[in-house]
Amino acid sequence: MKSLDLGLTGKARIWQDEPLCFPGDYRPVFYPVEDERIETILDNAKVGSISKTEVMIEILVPLGARFLYGCLGAIFEPNDSGKLVLKVSIATESERQLNTSLASSLDIVRVGITEEYVPSVTDGARLKLQEPGVSDILGSGEISFNRGAFGEIGSSKAFFHDLGYAVIEVIVRDKGSSYNIKPPLKKVLEQF
Repeated sequence: MKSLDLGLTGKARIWQDEPLCFPGDYRPVFYPVEDERIETILDNAKVGSISKTEVMIEILVPLGARFLYGCLGAIFEPNDSGKLVLKVSIATESERQLNTSLASSLDIVRVGITEEYVPSVTDGARLKLQEPGVSDILGSGEISFNRGAFGEIGSSKAFFHDLGYAVIEVIVRDKGSSYNIKPPLKKVLEQF
């Protein structure tokens, strides 16, 4: 896990290809699946250049008297199906509480991606995947968003949209990108 101090714009942690667990809590930030949204991004996908990869980003952004919080992770598993498929797993709103998140002292943070945030995660991930060449880098396989956490106060649909985009960005490591997201996550990607 890499911790980033974003100065006045917050704090972030990024996990890549390691256990997706918060410090002091050795249970993975994984949740029971209530339902899934599945979308084919690309038919006739060829073999890409990326092997199995797991990424999770957690970020806390102070905004004066309020803040933004989100944690989102995905796994990309290449396969020979000839399709690039995007899956977002939906959790219930009553999953276990996390006490070691960046926002634990400010918010009640629960494991999972609830129905409220699923369209935003899907849209953000799709936006990145539809940028020229990105789907070709991944190739045939499955991207599964099945790790994450939300704050009862600090999370928002717009923030989870940007997190969906940023997680795909880290998976493909497209450093030459223009980062079509707002400054707090843009700064995370630039520092990672």
